[in-house]
Amino acid sequence: MCLSTMALVRDGELCLSAIERRGRVTLRDPRRFRGVSAERSRRSCHATTHATTHATTLRDLFTVRIAIVSDIHANLAAFEAVRVHAQSVGYDRMVCLGDVVGYGPDPVECVDLVRATCEFTLLGNHDFAAVYEPTNFNPVARSAAFWTRDRLFASMQPDAIKHERAQLARRLAAGEILAETHAILDASLADSKGRVDFLFRISPRQILLDRYICVHGSPSRPVNEYLFPQDAELGTHRLDRNFRLLTLPQADGSERRVSAIVGHTHTPGFMLEESEGVYEWVGLPDTLLGDAVSTGAASWTPTANEMPHGLRFILNPGSVGQPRDGDPRASYVTLELGEGDAQDVFTFHRVEYDIARTQERIFALGRGGAPLADWLAERLAVGQ
Repeated sequence: MCLSTMALVRDGELCLSAIERRGRVTLRDPRRFRGVSAERSRRSCHATTHATTHATTLRDLFTVRIAIVSDIHANLAAFEAVRVHAQSVGYDRMVCLGDVVGYGPDPVECVDLVRATCEFTLLGNHDFAAVYEPTNFNPVARSAAFWTRDRLFASMQPDAIKHERAQLARRLAAGEILAETHAILDASLADSKGRVDFLFRISPRQILLDRYICVHGSPSRPVNEYLFPQDAELGTHRLDRNFRLLTLPQADGSERRVSAIVGHTHTPGFMLEESEGVYEWVGLPDTLLGDAVSTGAASWTPTANEMPHGLRFILNPGSVGQPRDGDPRASYVTLELGEGDAQDVFTFHRVEYDIARTQERIFALGRGGAPLADWLAERLAVGQ
């Protein structure tokens, strides 16, 4: 469900103002509330940026913790590890900022797992490339995009479905995938057409998630623009343009200042707007960042001094499937919405996963003729 949707409790029911004409939904367990389908929530999110006179946001009704993932890049082993870790820390819903596919060896599996897990998914440039056309891609990325497209469309054929079911059983027996993953993926084989339809339906390029604009790239260019840490000093014109878009006009003539959550650069951290035209990049502390020999999981919650209440920012959760900050562990963020005007709590997580498993998948596919360059596997070990 889109958390920017304005809600009103009436007679034990939670009535969503943007979809009230489509019928009411009963509020049973508020921490697990999924009152509308993922498809309906995607359609309603665009229209729910303004509050009505008697409405309140979901944060006023109960605490919500959201797991935010981005840039999975067809790395099933990494996404599996993140799902397990997110379940261990607890979350109410998961959302994806795009680039489910591209570069990695398991596009079909990752699309199916995202479909089953994420409340909404945004359009990334590699998702766009897989179903439309690669734009400004280097030769390796372009070849991988066309291979990904072939895999996705071939997966709809009856013979391919039979082969895929046998491969899933083999991978489960070999301990290469989790039993829960196998159950989800095996069930999804019966809806292989829905997999491609899902990619074509990832039309929202940005969604307002409570007080945060979510995009893949940037608020001004949601699919393709990169916002790098060095922009705090070298690209302030780009940041000026994007922060201006974080002031939203309201129906009553007032303005609402929001922050943004983006992916695309594969670099976790956040860009603070200290004052108009003055920015500071806050990256993960050295005590959290690992290197090629890092093991286990680690988490970091910025303090009030590091993320001052009231200052706007553009936050990046990092990449699940292809980190590029020198730490090879998968990266994602949890967001706990505070009550009323209380400060929200972001926590960055790094999660170890079986890198060798993904590497061997890429190498094996390459030996079989797939145009996946060896360095797509090699870079995973060094987080670049």
